[in-house]
Amino acid sequence: MPAYTALAMASNDGDLRLFERCRAGDSAAWDTLVDRYRRLVWSVILKQRMRDGDAEDVFQQVFTALIEHIDSIRDEDGLASWLVVTTKRACWRATARLRRDERNMHSLDSRISDDPRATEHVDQHASHGDAESAETEQLLERQLVRLGLERLGGKCRALLEALFGAGSDPNYALISQRLDIRVGSIGPTRARCLEKLALQLRRLGFGPSLPAEAQARFADRDAPFDASDPE
Repeated sequence: MPAYTALAMASNDGDLRLFERCRAGDSAAWDTLVDRYRRLVWSVILKQRMRDGDAEDVFQQVFTALIEHIDSIRDEDGLASWLVVTTKRACWRATARLRRDERNMHSLDSRISDDPRATEHVDQHASHGDAESAETEQLLERQLVRLGLERLGGKCRALLEALFGAGSDPNYALISQRLDIRVGSIGPTRARCLEKLALQLRRLGFGPSLPAEAQARFADRDAPFDASDPE
């Protein structure tokens, strides 16, 4: 099942209740919603190579737009895709304004302007490209993995994020101390936790195995191993 469909099914269960609470003015619900999707929005912004100040502005614009439209958005199960498209449009507009300020808009301004119809045209053109579709699917797949980790919770989530979240070689001694796990037990515990994550993702409707994004992120690494029970 594609990541978009799996996310739609998962979001239908959780985000709908969050939307209802946000519409009722529950600030805690809004904080939860922003926290759940901030990394998805930032991943889109970073791919667009925005400057720091402009990136912060785009991030605020996206969630401001969500606040403004939250009463009219009915497709809660498509929230992740809505955020991806909205963020891309905000990035394109910010880039257009920057180029215009620098008087170097000859190439980009012919395709992107403040005219919503022009922006929509560019968005439609991009969304039909194979590369664009693959990139969007990858972003949604990453969000699915984050949602799976969120539902996994507990020591398994903490261990997997400690091992793979930083994108560098993990310090097993530090992880052992922080999570109160024996160094020799990290390997087998990791294997069990990955199985549990795969189960969570199957429950979300993704399929029989970890998605490609998760396989890349949680690629097998050398780790201390013993046969003892870590518990």
